[in-house]
Amino acid sequence: MSTAPPDRTVAEPTLRKSRGFSLVWIVPIVAAAVGIWLAVTTVLNRGPLVAVTFVTADGLEAGKTRLKYRDVDVGTVEAVRVTDDLKGIIVDARIEKSFASNITENSRFWVVRPRVGFSGVTGLGTLLSGAYIEVEPAEGERASSFVGLEEPPLIRSDVEGTQYKLIADNLGSVNRGAPVYYRGFEVGQILGHQLSDDGKQFHIPIFVRSPHDKLVAPDSHFWDVSGISFRAGADGIDLKIASVASLIAGGVEFSSPSGQGQPAPADTTFTLFPDESSISDSRIAAHIPYVIDFDGSVRGLQVGAPVEFRGIRTGTVTKIELIPDFTSGKAPIRVFVDLEPQRFANSDPADTIEEQYERTRHLVSLGLRAQLKTGNLLTGDLFISMNLVPDAPPAKVEMIDGVPLIPSVPTDLEALTASISGLLDRLSSLPIEDVVDSLQRSASTVEALVSSPEATAGLQDLAAAGSDLRNLIAELEAASGPMARSAQTAVGQVEQTMQSVDAMLGQNSTLRYQLERVLQELTAAARSIRSFAELLDRDPSAIIRGR
Repeated sequence: MSTAPPDRTVAEPTLRKSRGFSLVWIVPIVAAAVGIWLAVTTVLNRGPLVAVTFVTADGLEAGKTRLKYRDVDVGTVEAVRVTDDLKGIIVDARIEKSFASNITENSRFWVVRPRVGFSGVTGLGTLLSGAYIEVEPAEGERASSFVGLEEPPLIRSDVEGTQYKLIADNLGSVNRGAPVYYRGFEVGQILGHQLSDDGKQFHIPIFVRSPHDKLVAPDSHFWDVSGISFRAGADGIDLKIASVASLIAGGVEFSSPSGQGQPAPADTTFTLFPDESSISDSRIAAHIPYVIDFDGSVRGLQVGAPVEFRGIRTGTVTKIELIPDFTSGKAPIRVFVDLEPQRFANSDPADTIEEQYERTRHLVSLGLRAQLKTGNLLTGDLFISMNLVPDAPPAKVEMIDGVPLIPSVPTDLEALTASISGLLDRLSSLPIEDVVDSLQRSASTVEALVSSPEATAGLQDLAAAGSDLRNLIAELEAASGPMARSAQTAVGQVEQTMQSVDAMLGQNSTLRYQLERVLQELTAAARSIRSFAELLDRDPSAIIRGR
């Protein structure tokens, strides 16, 4: 039985065009809309991008380093790139929109890292969290490019106070961050220092916090306090030790002579003095020039040495010159000094130089003289002492190139040397050799007289006569009784006298021994005088310097 094959014919599909929207597209469309909305929202809510230039990128990482203000995040570093000239790096940072209005052209940026400075240790928290960029907002116009600070500012912009400027010839111990004191109390800080364009002065900005900035008056004086100040000169030794903080970091101190008057305006310029003692010298405006000639040595006299009148400083040495005179063979030392009449209580600032010179001529006629004196035994520094010498020889004021020449007198040592030299000259003129010869002859005569045989024989005869007289008295006493006893008594007294004479002038007597010693000493003294006279004759200055 045969079976027919099945019919494998496939029916063709019928295609019909859809006439509506398919629900399948709803999901991707919604997703795309949400994405676009999120993108637009992100762009609209994103803060501005700022570029901050630093020297180095130490501790900064893109996507990790944060921007902070008072420990609150206000932005993120998005990129760190090198400048076109390869001298620095540029940090592109995104600022949050809520904080963007505080970023202006006066804003400041700096990297917070661990630092050790005069003001203490800062940034220790970044040892664990890493470095971050601190932002300081300020008022001003909007800006997007900034130059970052390499060191954190010492004074933030929100700290109340006033900034001033100091000018100094030498920087000394003034450093950035060093304190500013008022009567030993810290009231501010030194912001830095900069050399002037001509290289002759330093400009030092300082900041004094409120309310202490009211203590800064237009006539305030600032001086350097370097911890330890030591000075040795003709006016003695001056040692000053300030606080421990100024010993390490230095600092500046100020005072206001007028008290709490009208405060000085901001950016007022003051002079920074090297120490407090130099402030009084700066008030001396008038300097009257004089010259003084010294014939002796001026070793130890330095430029800047004081000129004093009875211990009160009245001037300063300005120049020292050697003025040789080849005609006369003399070489005086000419010292130029400036006298300061304002140091005298009765000085009139209106007096002219001619009036000052006329007053000097009158004082010279009264005995005004200049003399070198030792001011410091340790250093040997000299100063010029002005005083009225009553017995000074008459002198007149000479004019040297229009400047009066004040006469001088020798120093005390020079006067002593001249006196000794005069004494030596008088000793040299005496007939010392004749005197010595006469003393030696007298000593020889006395010695010969005492030790002569005639003197010895005379003493022996005198003793024998005394013995005979004693025997005679004994016979008389036996014959005549009381009369003889009186005579014997007289003879005994005579015998005692002779014994005393013998004790004094005998061979072993003390007087004779002492007399011989005196003669020996006289002979030795005569030889010493002769040797001394010969030494003085060869070298008269030996009496000062010795052999």
